[in-house]
Amino acid sequence: MVSVSQLAAEVQLRNDTVGAVAGFLQAVGLLRGSRGKYALTSSGWAIAEMHRRDETQARLLLQAQFLEHWPAARTLECLRDAPVDQKTLGRRLHKDFPGKSRRGLYLIEWLVRALIVQRDASMRIAPSAALIASAGARRPEQAPSPEPQLIAEPGTVMGMTRDELRSLPPRQYIAVLDQLATLVSLDPA
Repeated sequence: MVSVSQLAAEVQLRNDTVGAVAGFLQAVGLLRGSRGKYALTSSGWAIAEMHRRDETQARLLLQAQFLEHWPAARTLECLRDAPVDQKTLGRRLHKDFPGKSRRGLYLIEWLVRALIVQRDASMRIAPSAALIASAGARRPEQAPSPEPQLIAEPGTVMGMTRDELRSLPPRQYIAVLDQLATLVSLDPA
């Protein structure tokens, strides 16, 4: 176990900032503990270990962890009319919670990191291609809804770079290819 004050000293942030982040990480199942002392859960440890070897795979593990907790469900609810301006989404996410309104924007940063959402150059947020691909790899009753629209950045396929595509697990890679084939078959041109 490590204390909030030790973490704060290590990352050179205030205790209350680190404490709030630790509380969030505990809420999504990455940390365990209480009274200002925390340790990684087995999921948190697996993600940290994977991050050392392969950042993209670690982000996919983080996505799976987030999908089990409130941030993903609440965000997907707010993205029914995707894309949504980042500030608007941040306000929607923070609506029922105490504290600084910036916390909604911080949550978006975590959701981008966890490949739950993607952000375009205009700061509009939509469900990520990685989320859509992972939904396609699950049974239909497990898939998030509604089916989101994609915002593609130049030089990407379904919002992912060539390296991100190459690093997907085989089932997810196949799901992305299947979705791409479906999109191509729907193109009237």
